[in-house]
Amino acid sequence: MKKILVFLPFVILILFSCKSAPAPTPATDAAPAIDTTVGLADVEEAKKRAVNAMNRAKSVRADVAARENFNNALAVFDEAEKEIPTAANMAALNTKYFEAEMLFFTAYEDTILKRERAQRELNKAKEVIRQVESEAESFEREQGESNQ
Repeated sequence: MKKILVFLPFVILILFSCKSAPAPTPATDAAPAIDTTVGLADVEEAKKRAVNAMNRAKSVRADVAARENFNNALAVFDEAEKEIPTAANMAALNTKYFEAEMLFFTAYEDTILKRERAQRELNKAKEVIRQVESEAESFEREQGESNQ
């Protein structure tokens, strides 16, 4: 009986909260309308971001280290540059600049990963060289001691 009395307030709360909730309507439960109109300012901002991404990729020499990704990004960027902005193609231009930005970012990331991998390999090689030099020194010392 005590268990029922403990849960009774929660049951009442649930019943009344569900009953007082407004009934779902298609207008209120639908996703908010997204403004799909893209203006010239949006395209110019997308172009600026793509140019910044390209410059960032160039700063780490992605045009050399991640040549394929960089060239793909450059092709998409050049394709967008060739189009003249009109009201009909603003969304497509915005999408192309965004795609170019993402491809430049991928080239940048690939270059950074390659650089880190090369640095790790270089550090391993330096450690091996140090070990070999140390072994050579100890071998020379042993040879010098055995000759005496």
